[in-house]
Amino acid sequence: MSLRARMLPVFDRLRALTGPSRFDIRPTSLSVITRRWTSGKVGVEPPDPSTPAYSDARLDLPAVYKARQVTTREIASSGGRYEAGDVRVGPITPAYVRADGTSGGVSEAELKPDGDDGTEVVYELVGAHAGEYALLGLVSTAPFGWWVVLGRRETTP
Repeated sequence: MSLRARMLPVFDRLRALTGPSRFDIRPTSLSVITRRWTSGKVGVEPPDPSTPAYSDARLDLPAVYKARQVTTREIASSGGRYEAGDVRVGPITPAYVRADGTSGGVSEAELKPDGDDGTEVVYELVGAHAGEYALLGLVSTAPFGWWVVLGRRETTP
């Protein structure tokens, strides 16, 4: 087993201590909502008004995270992808397998679910910078912690 594989559970446990139930220094929780529209097109209501417009599958990530607005340097180096008001959330522990065979952390597929024309992915923050967001970027190159960059959705007040 590699050093990285041995250290991921340690980082996961330490990051769990930063939440509201312990040190209360990272108050933001992140949920990934996969919204499937019954019409087959995002934002299009079904012809029958008694049919629900969509159904949500919600993944509440197990930890609390640091959330901050992206810096002007990150905006300048993003090539126009980020703008003022976008939020960087993390570090998120990458997926790993514990010694007892159970899994921990969060996989890239969980952070960035696949979709089609009838699927919408919404990122919901509770705590600092609360609201609904869209994914602008996933920084998954660091070995022990990933970050997501989120932009506020227009439907959020």
